Parts: sequence; structure tokens; C-alpha cells
Amino acid sequence: MSLFPLVGRKQPRMRVAWSLMNILLWLGIILHLIPFFIMISTSLKPAAEAMAMPPTLWPKNPTLVGWSLIWNISDIAKSLLSQPLSRYFLNSTLMTLGTIILSIPVTSLAAYATSKLIKGRATKPLFIFFIGTLMLPGIVTLIPSFLLTRNFPFPLPVPPNIPGTDIAFPTLRIWNTIWAVILPAGFSASNFLLFKGFFDGIPDSIINAARVDGGSEFNIFRRIIVPMSLPVYAVTTYFTFGGVWDSYLWPLVVIQDSAIAPLTLAIRRISDAFSGAGTTSTMTALGASSAIAPLVEQGLSWNGLMVLGLLQALPVFIFFIFAREYLLKGVRIQGLK
Repeated sequence: MSLFPLVGRKQPRMRVAWSLMNILLWLGIILHLIPFFIMISTSLKPAAEAMAMPPTLWPKNPTLVGWSLIWNISDIAKSLLSQPLSRYFLNSTLMTLGTIILSIPVTSLAAYATSKLIKGRATKPLFIFFIGTLMLPGIVTLIPSFLLTRNFPFPLPVPPNIPGTDIAFPTLRIWNTIWAVILPAGFSASNFLLFKGFFDGIPDSIINAARVDGGSEFNIFRRIIVPMSLPVYAVTTYFTFGGVWDSYLWPLVVIQDSAIAPLTLAIRRISDAFSGAGTTSTMTALGASSAIAPLVEQGLSWNGLMVLGLLQALPVFIFFIFAREYLLKGVRIQGLK
């Protein structure tokens, strides 16, 4: 369905509205692309040009020195990063894929049960229970979530005793492991709303016909519901992927070992070291700390930080390119609902 009807689109008022809409859309596109253009341009500049004022829009002599130095930063400045940058990529990948593998099935099954299986008075309280986490700011649940990683599955400072005994319930300490990122994200209330809204639109007659043919509830879900719901699966997977891949605060709280830290923590550590040492300013670049002085001498400053930003954004962009067909279908479907 078009935003502006085809009939009457050539009328003067419709032409003005159509032109204004196009101008606003192109303005939004340009505003979103400017930061990426600056990042790409700066990543290809030598260190001196990257710090020059006023800045140049495009490097006079493009170079990949920033890319090569950042990728091998652990070899040049071992005190800055104890692991190769590829290790942090791997850690982020494991955390992201683990969360997707756990969260998407759990959330979609919960939404399907609420939408199609559970009927009567229990439906509304169960729905409120599932979306209750959306009513609280994330910062409010930060401490209980942290305690959950210390005494999983109890979000308490000390695990409770088994009733009738003085023996505490057995707990699992997942703090400072990748499971501290994966398990607390096993259910997403926002994705639950998307799934339930989509499942509500699937006719019950299709499910009832499958039941008459002898299909089990799990097979109905696996063979009928999932193939029909690929657009909403693409949207929720994309949101989960971007949320976990770009997460910073929660890994900062629960991950202390640099060997399992995600890419966001590595980028922040490099950025803080660069800013603290003055390598982003022409006035203080020569006074860089011993940890990153070799990097400055070889030509690394703002160009390296822009490379890190591009490396962080690249996987999300690639995911969108490969899944764009289903993502756009899912966005249109949710918009119509």
C-alpha cells in the first residue's frame, strides 16, 4: 500500500507533499551517511592529516597504515591489549551467536504458547508477566542481573537454603564467563511482543487443520509456524545480533578477564589509552605514554580509532545486507499491524 494514493498524485498539493517527503527522506539518508563517510575518510588518512585542523574531507594520500597497525596492535603494544584483535572478534561472535541460539527459540516458543496454546483467564497475567521487564529501566535491573551471574539461578547475594535444611541450594557461578552475557539475555520482552503480534495474525484454522491431521504441537510449530514467520524471525534476530554485538555496559560489569572480553571493551580500552596519551591531538601526540608510543611513531592516531569503529559496525551491516529481504518484509508486516 502506497503512502500517497496513485489516483490524484499529479495534483499540485500532492506533488508538493510528495516532493517534501522525498526531500526529508534524502536529508535523513545524508545525515546518517555523513558519520560513516567521515569514519571511512579518516581511517584512510596518515596520522598527521587525521589530526590536521581544519580537517580534510578526503585524504590527499590514502593509506591503509591505520588498518594494518590496529589489526596488529597486540604485537606492537602488548601492555595495551594482551590478546590479538581477532580474539576479541571471536569472543563477540561467540557471545552474539550463543545469545541468538538461546534467545530466539525461547522467546518465540513463549510467544507462540501465549498466542495459540494458552486460552482463558491465564492469558492476560502471563502476557503481563512476560512483558513486565519492559516496564523497568535497564539500569534498575543491573544489580539483580549481576547477582544472578554470581549465584545462578538466584538473583540474590547469598543463595537460599533448601526448605527444612541448613544446606544452601546449589548455584552456578557464571560471572566472568561468556555465559554471563548469554544466559541473562535468554528471553527478550521486546522480541516477545514482535513474535506474539505476528503469531496472532496467523489463522487458527491452519493450526487446527494440522492438529486434525495428527501433527504434534512441536511439529506444527516447526513445520508450519516457523516457515510462515521468517520475516519476524529475521527482524528479531537482527535486533538481538545488534544488541549483543554492540553491548558495552553489561560486558563491562560481568567480564574481567581480557581473554574473554568482547570487541567493545577492547575498543574502549584502546580509545581511552589514545585519548589519555594525547595521540588524538597534534599538540600532545609527542608526549604519548610508553604503551602506545610505538603506535604514534608508526603513524596511528584518529585513523586507528575510526578503523575500530568501522570494524565494530561491519558485521551488523553485513548481516543486514544478507537478510535485507526478510528484514524489509518483517518491518512492513509490523508496520501494517
